[in-house]
Amino acid sequence: MRTLWFVIYNIIGVPFLWVFFRLYSLFNSKVKEGFTMRRDLFSNLDRSLSVSGKNKRVLIHSSSLGEFQQALPIVEEFRRKNYDVILSFFSPSGFNNSKISFDNVIKTYIPFDSASNQKKFLEIIKPEIIIFMRYDLWYNLLYESKKRNIKTVLANARYDEKDLTWKIPVVSSFKKTLYGMIDDLFVIDDFDESNYKRKLSDEKVKIVKIGDSKFERVFQSAKRFSDSEKTLPAEAVKDKKIFVMGSSWKDDEDVILPAINKSLEFDKDLLTILVPHEPKDSKIDAIERFIENKYQNIKAIRFSEISNYKDENFIIIDRIGLLSKLYSAAYLSYVGGGFKTGLHNILEPAIFNMPILFSNKVKNSDEDEILISAGCGFVVTDTKQFYRLFREFLNNRNYRDKTGEKCSIVFEDKIGVAKKIVNQIAIKS
Repeated sequence: MRTLWFVIYNIIGVPFLWVFFRLYSLFNSKVKEGFTMRRDLFSNLDRSLSVSGKNKRVLIHSSSLGEFQQALPIVEEFRRKNYDVILSFFSPSGFNNSKISFDNVIKTYIPFDSASNQKKFLEIIKPEIIIFMRYDLWYNLLYESKKRNIKTVLANARYDEKDLTWKIPVVSSFKKTLYGMIDDLFVIDDFDESNYKRKLSDEKVKIVKIGDSKFERVFQSAKRFSDSEKTLPAEAVKDKKIFVMGSSWKDDEDVILPAINKSLEFDKDLLTILVPHEPKDSKIDAIERFIENKYQNIKAIRFSEISNYKDENFIIIDRIGLLSKLYSAAYLSYVGGGFKTGLHNILEPAIFNMPILFSNKVKNSDEDEILISAGCGFVVTDTKQFYRLFREFLNNRNYRDKTGEKCSIVFEDKIGVAKKIVNQIAIKS
């Protein structure tokens, strides 16, 4: 079946994907950038690896930035074992925004999934292990890896019961064959373990319940932060209750800003920090006009102009890379995306023990349910409901503190996942 699907995939699937992405690149700048950056992929990769030593090599593939963040604890564990690490990405967002400061670690785009490309890719890298983060599997890369007896691993695997590709007869056959080329499949919980064992019962895949390295990455990141004074001036944060709106979209702002404006009539010590999902000038300009025309109690200033701070109660962050640090100083937080595209990372504020508010209208993970179950996560449905909850936390410090402490439950028994994964696969390699 593996060879049959290899033939079908390369005769039909690969040409279709090539045409699809080519056409899509005409309308999407990120896809176009992905094609452009892959032109010199092999020569760049060959040049980067030519200066590396003779250590064993592991290839860790992430679709985008979120999966890269999950991979970082695993990268660090492999470095401790003196592996050279090659990080591959599918999307420009992951490649461009991933910050690599480790020794013996390089990054590259993953080539388009033709058989010839993947043969060349593996010939240059010569990895002993390939790890895919979460879900982004490519048939020819797996197929060529199995021919070379390279160990293949899927980490942080999450079974999506809404994924119809597991249920459609012909498609499910392809998917089972694809997953059947994985040697070790590390899942997050009992639900994932039972479902993958049921779906892959005819495949020789080792399925292990081990946890999610995402929690470990958030925990590690939190160690770097202590207070907000290095980010914001002392006069801006002194005696303030800081409310951080992280990764916001317009849909979030339309719901939350009216409540902030009204709260400022009563809570003069409220300081709101807005971190837009994409802090482009056009986006910031639109937010500023919106506030100026509609909300008389909100006095906004951009972060880039913070040296001119004059008691503004609303700071708009117009650069990337500050969100986690700002969460570390927050009294209360809201995480955006749940009204429109899918909830952003709600574990980032949770590690700092505070109530986290969010919408989960668009479901894309189960972290919302974890926080709700722990008692520190709260779903926002509209402005009126948010305002009542918001004011309750602002007016009752004891309630806020007791609620925030419940976030510690979320991280219990979640640390050490990366070490367990690497120990199981590196020892045998």
